[in-house]
Amino acid sequence: MTSRENPALRGAQFSEEAAELAELRLAPLRRAYPGWEIVCVTDLSVPVWYAALRATVTQRQRQAGVRETFMRFSPEALASELSVQVEALHGTQTRHTFTAP
Repeated sequence: MTSRENPALRGAQFSEEAAELAELRLAPLRRAYPGWEIVCVTDLSVPVWYAALRATVTQRQRQAGVRETFMRFSPEALASELSVQVEALHGTQTRHTFTAP
């Protein structure tokens, strides 16, 4: 089967401009969320944005909705989900209560 018969075989819709734009948009996300590995795959017909938590997720965190990895189709959607995940992580941190002796 040739690429003319099947459009999926034509290959990626890669653009140097898309890659450069993704790099510019990745930098602030990586600074804002240093606990996450954030990448963008631009050599697809639609760029895909991925985030992977650098730490191991505990059972308690998983029950609170923390996900180790996820993908979105825009940096804005990724940032929104990262914000949700960070809130979930903060909500599961151990809190100490100190009482007077």
